[in-house]
Amino acid sequence: MHNKKRMKLAIGAAALICSPLAFSANIIDSIYGVGAGSFEIPGHDGPLFKTVENSSTEIIGWTVNTTNIDWAKAAVWNPSQGDYSIDLNGTPGGPGGIQTVIPTTVGTTYRVTFDIGAFIASGNTTNPKTFETSAAGVTTQFSLSTTDTFVTLPLSVTWTSRTFDFVAIATSSTVSFVSTVATESAGILLDNVSVVAIPEPGSMTIAALWLTLASLRRRRSK
Repeated sequence: MHNKKRMKLAIGAAALICSPLAFSANIIDSIYGVGAGSFEIPGHDGPLFKTVENSSTEIIGWTVNTTNIDWAKAAVWNPSQGDYSIDLNGTPGGPGGIQTVIPTTVGTTYRVTFDIGAFIASGNTTNPKTFETSAAGVTTQFSLSTTDTFVTLPLSVTWTSRTFDFVAIATSSTVSFVSTVATESAGILLDNVSVVAIPEPGSMTIAALWLTLASLRRRRSK
C-alpha cells in the first residue's frame, strides 16, 4: 500500500511538472511591470476616461495602433482586473486598436488570454460587438453578444474570457486587438490580457518520469 501511495504521488508530481502552464508567467507583466496586462500603468487623472490617440505609448506596454481608444476608470464600468480597462472604440467614435510587443522564441507556442465585455446604448446599438486579434501573421475574428445596457454610472459589465494561440516566427511578436465596430463610440471592452509560453515537455523530464515509475515498480515487486 505504501508503494502504491508513493507511485500516485510521483505520477501527480510528474504531471504537474509536465503541465505546459506550470511554469508560465504573464510575459506582458514580466516585461513592462505588474499590472501592464490590465492597463494599470501609469493610470490617468481624468475623472472617468481618457481618449488615447493613435501612435500613443502612454499606456505602459501598449501602443494605440488604430484611430483612438478610451482608457476607462472603474467609475465608468467595473473592470475585469484592477482599476482600468479599454474601450476599443474611442470618443467621438470609430474603431480603434491597441497592441503590445513581447520577446518570443521562434517555434514556441504562446497562449493569449483576455477578458472582454460590451454594452449597448442609444447611438451604440451594434450587437454583437466585433473585433479581431493578430499575432505572428495570423488574424482571428471574435464577437460578443451582450444584454448589458447603459443606464447610470458606473455601468455593470459582464466579462467573459477568450483565448487564442500563436507560434512565434521571430524573436519578438506583436499582439494586436482592433475593433471592427464602425462609427460608434462603444466597441468591445478589453481587460486582463495575458501571454504565456506553452513549452513542449522536455525529453529529459519524460525520461525522469519513466525512471521514477520503473524504480517504484521494482520496489513494489520485492
